[in-house]
This record gives sequence, C-alpha cells and structure tokens, in this order.
Amino acid sequence: MIALDSNSVESREKGQLTVSQITAGMESRLVPMVTQILRIIKDISGRAENLSVNDLAEFISGEPTTLGRIVSIASSVGYNSTGIEISSIHHAISLIGFERIRTLAISVLLFESAQSDYMAEANRELAGQALVSGLVAAEICRRGAAADPEMAFICGVMREYGRMLAATFLPGDYAETARLGTHTDADEAFAAVFGISQLDLGRQMLEGMNVPKLILNSFVSLPPHARRNSSANSAIGLIAASDFGLRVARLLQSSDLTSDNFESRLESLSREYDASFLLTGTATRELLDHLVGMIGGFRPRAGSYVGSVGVFRRLDCLACERALPLPSVVVFSPASSRPRNVAEPEESGCYEI
Repeated sequence: MIALDSNSVESREKGQLTVSQITAGMESRLVPMVTQILRIIKDISGRAENLSVNDLAEFISGEPTTLGRIVSIASSVGYNSTGIEISSIHHAISLIGFERIRTLAISVLLFESAQSDYMAEANRELAGQALVSGLVAAEICRRGAAADPEMAFICGVMREYGRMLAATFLPGDYAETARLGTHTDADEAFAAVFGISQLDLGRQMLEGMNVPKLILNSFVSLPPHARRNSSANSAIGLIAASDFGLRVARLLQSSDLTSDNFESRLESLSREYDASFLLTGTATRELLDHLVGMIGGFRPRAGSYVGSVGVFRRLDCLACERALPLPSVVVFSPASSRPRNVAEPEESGCYEI
C-alpha cells in the first residue's frame, strides 16, 4: 500500500500544482466530454419551460443526429411507459420530464465518448465507467435507496470527475497512476501521484461553477458506519448511491472477478450499505440485465458492438455467463504517451451491447 501524508508540504505543493495545471488546461482549450457534461448539468437545469431545440443541440453536441437519437431513445419503453410516439425534444420533456431528458443526454454523450476514435484510451474507458456508475446509482435509488434517481445518476457519473480531468490534461502523470494502480488501491495511487485525492480535485474544480450544491456536496468519501445508515436522509443517501455505483463499476473491472463469483461479490459489496442496497439472487440478475439493456439502448440502430470498452465487454460476458476477458488496464509505454489496452478484443456477445 502507498502511504500518503496529505498534510505534508510535498503533498500540498503537488496538489496545488495539479489544480493549477488542470485549471490552465481548461482555460486554454475545450474538451468536449468534460465541457458538455458540465454545461448540461449547470446551464440547462431548470430551463425546461423555455428550452429550445437549438439550445439543447448546442448544449449536447450540436449534432442533429444526436438529437434524433435522444428523441428515439426517449420514445422507447424504458423511458416512455405511455407508448405515445415522441416527435420532438419539447414533446419528450413534457411527457417524461426534463430531469430524465437531462439524464438521457448525458448518457448518450458518455456512450459516444466511450466509442469515439478521437479520444484517448483512458478517456474512453473512464467515460464507459462513468456511465455504468451513474446507471447503477440511479437504479439502486429506484429500488428504494433514499435519494432521487435522476440526481443519483448525475452524482454517480461525476464521482470520478477529478480522474477524468487528470486523464485529459495530465496524461503522462495519469499513466503513472495506472501503473501504480496494478499494485495498490486506485485512489491511493491517484493521491500519491497528484498530491490530492480525486474526490477533492473534482470538488475544487467544480467550486465556483454554479453546480447544484447537492452535486458539489456529494464529493466526499463515506466511512463504513455512514454507508450502513444512508437512509437517515436524502443527502447521505445520494452520496451512498453514487459511491456504490462507482464501486460496482470498479468491481466489474476487477482482475479476480469471474462469472462464477460475480453474484457473491456484488452481494458482499451491497451488504456494506443500507438494507435498501442489498442485492441477492434475482435482484443481482435484474440489475445486470438492466445495465446491459440500457447500454444497448444507447447504441445507434445501425451501430456495431462496442467491444473496445472494457466495462461494456465484461458486462456482456457476465450477462451471457461466459468467461470474462482481461480487465481493460490502460498502460503507457515509456517511449510514447499514447495508451494501449492490454485486453484482447472480444467477439460480439449475446446481448450485442
């Protein structure tokens, strides 16, 4: 394990340097995934009544095809229980609610980022992990955890915002966390390299950006007793749901996870939380099917299997009860800053995510 004294002069200086470098990077250039997620969260929240299609197109991606996909997905049974055909973004907002459209927009953005040929491997994997984290957080709240599912989705997605920023703006240093992370806890490796925890980095970078306080306040770690008593109030429930979502996403990338031990591993993890989080037997299978179905639903109708994203590929194998491929550990060669994935490509599974 890596011991880090967060109060040491060296750690403080390293953390301050990390914050200043990422701040400079964000001011000097735009990064689509990071920028668009923030704009969706802070700029269009609460504007359902006067939001135009053009505004939404700009906030999401500016691509008419993306808007078309959102309308199409919003019409599906998973979002639209009425069965009424949805013809526009305004219609979708009025029928299924602005919060769900916001969730859907972020989901599509993360899904597209996870399969983009123009993003580095580390960023694609983090986008996929963020999507899974958000989906799990939302679903556990729909099953009874004490928090709003749509807000839990956003907090689950943003749980590793600091890690996304580090991978984007400091890829060389982030590569070192990937190397250390094969031997120690991922969060300890991050703090050792950057002098600041990824949660603290995410919170600091969001402060002053008019992000809803519920989201900003979720950037804290929970001690074991708080996890087990997360039903005490919705604020703690929200943190617990986002924390659980991320831990499930990380579990899916665990090197010792198998199709045989997945159910017991997930049950064991869920028992660390409030009773409303408990996942056993049928509930485990339902969650797995939900994740695979939701991710598959974000794919364009004519799209191909997204086998390059490690967490998606492993979900598919678990759903089909097949042997899991190696986890997608992003590594960097000392001679190059371009990442590669150590996992071999997997053929399309029965769910065709």
